Amino acid sequence: MWSSFGASNKKIMVERSTLLEVLQSVSGLKKVHLHVESWTEIWVSTILSLTKTCSSLNELRINASIPLALTQLQRASLKQKGWTLTVWRMSMFIERDKKSLTEEGLKTGKREKKVFSPDITDDESKDENTHRFFSPHAGQFQCSLTNLVFVMEGKGEMLYKMVPWDPCRLDALSQMEPAGPLYDINCSKGSVLQLHLPHCEILTEENKESLAVAHFTNGTVEILQPLKVTETHVIISITELCWFGIIKKLKKKMFPGAPTCAQVLLFLRPITVAQNQKILNVYLLPGNVPLPEVQRQHQEKKYIETSSICHLISGRKYTLSCHPDECEVQPPDEVFERKFGTNFHTTFEVFLDVKIEEIRLGLRDTTEEGKEVWKPRRIPLSDTFQDVQCSVDRRFTESEYVDKHRHQLIQKVTSVMEIADCLRSKGMILGEMYNKMSDPEYKKQGTTCWVPSSPNDFC
Repeated sequence: MWSSFGASNKKIMVERSTLLEVLQSVSGLKKVHLHVESWTEIWVSTILSLTKTCSSLNELRINASIPLALTQLQRASLKQKGWTLTVWRMSMFIERDKKSLTEEGLKTGKREKKVFSPDITDDESKDENTHRFFSPHAGQFQCSLTNLVFVMEGKGEMLYKMVPWDPCRLDALSQMEPAGPLYDINCSKGSVLQLHLPHCEILTEENKESLAVAHFTNGTVEILQPLKVTETHVIISITELCWFGIIKKLKKKMFPGAPTCAQVLLFLRPITVAQNQKILNVYLLPGNVPLPEVQRQHQEKKYIETSSICHLISGRKYTLSCHPDECEVQPPDEVFERKFGTNFHTTFEVFLDVKIEEIRLGLRDTTEEGKEVWKPRRIPLSDTFQDVQCSVDRRFTESEYVDKHRHQLIQKVTSVMEIADCLRSKGMILGEMYNKMSDPEYKKQGTTCWVPSSPNDFC
């Protein structure tokens, strides 16, 4: 008998009695090809032992003339051990069942998880980002932006993006509600074995059983039961791709809601020189909403990083505390809702003086007599204030430029009276000054009350 095995890519002659010993000595053995010259019943126990002792083995190909009765016996025995057997003429192909392989990987935890940063294509017409990742080989890969995990059978290109939960789709989910973002996921070669979707539940024995995954494809919805629910992810085995989203059984109104992991995100609106206030937008969102998706919708605002994690209950009212007391918060309270769309709206707005360099923010549950759910913490705003000061300084520099070159600049203005008419109509100059500006001799003197805001006004 000769044997060729995948780990070392060697072909060697061995006796049946030493086969197991030889194969067990090969580290990371994945594939074995056997050519058996004389098949006997004792080979059945040998094959079963091989599939049991070589944990890394995924497939076994045997060339031999095998009696039908032995084939049926092997098929039954192998099926119990999580293997499938296929016979074609003089060849027998034994492959580890994919579901069994997935479950075994979950139990042993031997799959190495690699974190990657995807390429992003921004489609402004559809207001969405498409993430792209190319898997060079089989393995477990986690997206650094969305926390999605893909278990790949081989190499392939992944394309995925967040899409809105259309209300009409939810009509098909009786007694269920979204518990995470909805993702449109596609792979060029369909080589994904498993998908890990991030959840935001604080796990208990009760809610652990309430999670499932909705799979939308070809106008239908399929409810997938998880292979496993970890502290952070819902894990499913998949055969075809399309739209996936975590769902959760609805609680009866008589029972109080359970807290979930949430996040408090802070974004500061752009500040103009003339503005004497800063406006801080505060967002209360479920914990499995990706921060980059929120940032993408608010690129004109400055994200202020802070410790954002807190535990909130859907349907309850919360109030935002702010110090110093001069700060104004609106609205006075707001209900937290676990929404997983693609539009992220402000929960609270904080108005404060532009010169304030630091504030303290906290969050309280109004239902439980003002219990602190997000303890007050320092929010530095000094860098932003310096940005405003720099902008003011630049403006003063431009004014100084105008003062220095006033005479030359005025001579370039050919529409003085049009400008004067506009200023007079808005009450910015008096009649006496308007009359002076209309005097030709006044312009020759190189003096005017109108000072442009920058040299660009003359271009």
